[in-house]
Amino acid sequence: MDDEERDLIRRAQHGEGWAFEQLVRRYDRPILALARDMVGNVSDAQDVYQGALLAAFLGLPRFRMDSDFSTWLYRIAVNKALRFRRQRQRRRTQYEASAAAPPPPGAAVADRQVLDVELRQQLDLALAELSGQERLAFTLCHRQGLRIDRAAELMECSAGSVKSYLFRGRDKVRKALGAYMES
Repeated sequence: MDDEERDLIRRAQHGEGWAFEQLVRRYDRPILALARDMVGNVSDAQDVYQGALLAAFLGLPRFRMDSDFSTWLYRIAVNKALRFRRQRQRRRTQYEASAAAPPPPGAAVADRQVLDVELRQQLDLALAELSGQERLAFTLCHRQGLRIDRAAELMECSAGSVKSYLFRGRDKVRKALGAYMES
């Protein structure tokens, strides 16, 4: 964490809203992308994202700067996303793969675009079948591009555990997407 970020945190902790906005602006896109990958669709991801930002804003006075602000913010977003998934699972609602809307009937769309949309939907469905930890490891490492040690820090587990989650997750995704990977 650099000095500018520390200063913004202190100012935000003292009620300067613009400082919190500056902090969040640095991480808002990756946090929203993480939420989207964790919950499966943009609408729910926006709810998780907003919940994470609200929790961060309310919890900021208790932030002690023992870790990076980004780690703290990611952890809040991860917890919100996992909680959302558990609640959705308890309600037994079906997973809705809405990464991209299907083309309107009669629209002339290139075969490649149709395949891309279909592949994205199948990937979302495959990710929905992973355990929470497998999906989180997959998302952090493959979609967010984080290193294994950074993912381990965010997941609050060892790097070996992250590798294990990744191995199992990749294997399940590979099997689910088998037909697409052969073509």
